[in-house]
Amino acid sequence: MLRYTVGSRFASTGLTCTPPVAEHIGRLASPYLTLGQGPSAPRTWQVIAGAAPPCSAVPESVTAQGEVPVDYAVDHARKALYHLAPQGEDWVAQSLLRATRAIHRSVASRQGVLFLHAGLVELNGLGVALVGGSRAGKTSFIMAGVLEGYGTMVGNDDVSLTVSHDGDGVLGAGWPRSVSVRLDTLDLLFGRDRARTVRASLTHPANRTLLSLRESGIEEHGTALIYPWEYADLLHTKIGQAARVDALVHLSLADDPSEAGAAPVPPSERGGLLEKHVLGLPNKHLNIFGHEPATGSLRRTRDALTALPTFRFRYEFRDVRREVGRLADYLGARIPGPDTLSGTQRRARQRRASQS
Repeated sequence: MLRYTVGSRFASTGLTCTPPVAEHIGRLASPYLTLGQGPSAPRTWQVIAGAAPPCSAVPESVTAQGEVPVDYAVDHARKALYHLAPQGEDWVAQSLLRATRAIHRSVASRQGVLFLHAGLVELNGLGVALVGGSRAGKTSFIMAGVLEGYGTMVGNDDVSLTVSHDGDGVLGAGWPRSVSVRLDTLDLLFGRDRARTVRASLTHPANRTLLSLRESGIEEHGTALIYPWEYADLLHTKIGQAARVDALVHLSLADDPSEAGAAPVPPSERGGLLEKHVLGLPNKHLNIFGHEPATGSLRRTRDALTALPTFRFRYEFRDVRREVGRLADYLGARIPGPDTLSGTQRRARQRRASQS
């Protein structure tokens, strides 16, 4: 076993595992987290595989729908988390990354970062937060946008948001998380024959059991998990680490073609609409590291978000490629993009992105 250090803009943590597992984690964590060989600083959290926990460690289990349980032991006094099961390089890497991500996100939460149930995409140069709950069509929309050449994904399902250092705007950052995609989305975007080949090529270990959700009737359409690097290869794209947020779009699927379209959200409605999608916890699992921010620390970010141009957009799932173009044109006509900014504004935007 070797020791490594995992870094983000919020924290530094330790990692102990085999070199192949570390290589796997480094691939999964990019571009959001950095991984380097060598021990981390004293008194930082350690995430460990291949070692027996002390008797004082407390059992902790994560059970996600359609996946096998993942078991840990946590020694809070020593700030150490041990992976116990399941075994196998792919599951160990997934488990260690999940725990590492949870620690870093908990630190970010304590620092006043706001987490929003939204995807973040650069759409024709505009940073657009696509806000919506599960099955709102965020992932399908972002994948279609990338395929059509409109933009780059920063995150597909949740994003962390802060006011920029100079107070002029909001910065959004992504996190290393597998992309959960409906099987009918793959059929729609790639055609059934290629979609079948794509599904067979995916290597996330949970895909071995996720199909049981559709077979049992729990999920109507079925789901597959795509690692970020598989997503980048599949769509011939890169994944962005962070982006300035220029607009919020509350996204949903239209039940009827007559319902499709975009409309601005009045300022008086923005706060209540936003609050429905703010995540109360930084993690879906493993909220055991302390995550409460200082009182009032999120207000500045909330105020900045509600001041941004905000829209509703409903789209037809079967025509998602065309609908991406409709939204891009709609936003481009209403929000200044990189091509219409002054040289000073462009340099300021680039500086803020590099600081993120």
